[in-house]
Amino acid sequence: MDEQEILAVLRAHVARAQSNGGGGQPAAEAPVHAPRVDVSKLEQYSAELLRLRSRVGQLNPRNAGLVNRVAQAFKKALQRSLSWYTRSLHEYDDGVNQAVEYHARAIASLQQQVLQLGGGLPEALRETLRTARRATQEQLAPYAQLFRGVLPVLDLGCGRGEFLELLKEEGVSAYGVDSDRLACEEARRKALKVIEADLFEHLARLPDRSLGGIFSSRLIEYLPSHEQVELMRASGRKIKPQGLLVVETINPDSEFPFGRNAHIDPTHLRAVYPEILKSMVESAGFGECRICVLAPQPVLVAAAAGPGRRDGEELPDNVLSMMGLSRAPAYAAIARRL
Repeated sequence: MDEQEILAVLRAHVARAQSNGGGGQPAAEAPVHAPRVDVSKLEQYSAELLRLRSRVGQLNPRNAGLVNRVAQAFKKALQRSLSWYTRSLHEYDDGVNQAVEYHARAIASLQQQVLQLGGGLPEALRETLRTARRATQEQLAPYAQLFRGVLPVLDLGCGRGEFLELLKEEGVSAYGVDSDRLACEEARRKALKVIEADLFEHLARLPDRSLGGIFSSRLIEYLPSHEQVELMRASGRKIKPQGLLVVETINPDSEFPFGRNAHIDPTHLRAVYPEILKSMVESAGFGECRICVLAPQPVLVAAAAGPGRRDGEELPDNVLSMMGLSRAPAYAAIARRL
């Protein structure tokens, strides 16, 4: 199910909810745990803005008498001379007040729409999300097997923790780091150890040679070139000797539409070609870096099938089958720390 189909499911669900609320058969009530905003607070802020507006340029009272009359006359003259200035303040305050009132109405409307949804996401969409999660884990499962007996393992850019779940099933001690608060919260709901932080700052705080391995999937292509190099160097400093590094990224050479994302997705700052990633890894203190693909198990690119050759049969290390790599939507660099 693609994005358009998911949107269509959502629109249909909202339409049914609105129809039920407008005279049709009422939908069964379900507990709703949608966060609510106290709109009355916004109304209080709006009233306070109006009160403060009236005080702009206000003359403070004084005791009655000749001195007071002279002072007030002077202040009124000064007030009239500054009307060009106070007028802009009034206009600004009126604009802020209108914005607060608009947001109060918008929030109230959104809360009502959330309540109309009743049970939250439709079952069809929930099943789509579950299917996507399973598909992601099927692709990552071969990598989890590589980390058997390796500890501790750090998943950089762990997201919602799909790979951490696989490592947990393998009995591997691991944790993840991600800067996305919502993704971290979802991972923690699955009893996974996740730290919300910038990955470079987190790596800098770790003692050198304290990790058994590092895994990173679909992260490096989002970094500028100098940070790609620094990520490999930092990984080299933090991994123990003979520790494992696995870096998966989208294959920019892929013939399939998925691989085109490396070029057309504006969030991908720099596509990483296998030769470049291999060089970065080996220059960061790792031994020979092997370029692998998922199809669906990790298979050496050098072992890609060719005329008279079976899948999985290894060719000489210095031979790379570009035909095999072109069929893979993603590839990984795998190396051990020297």
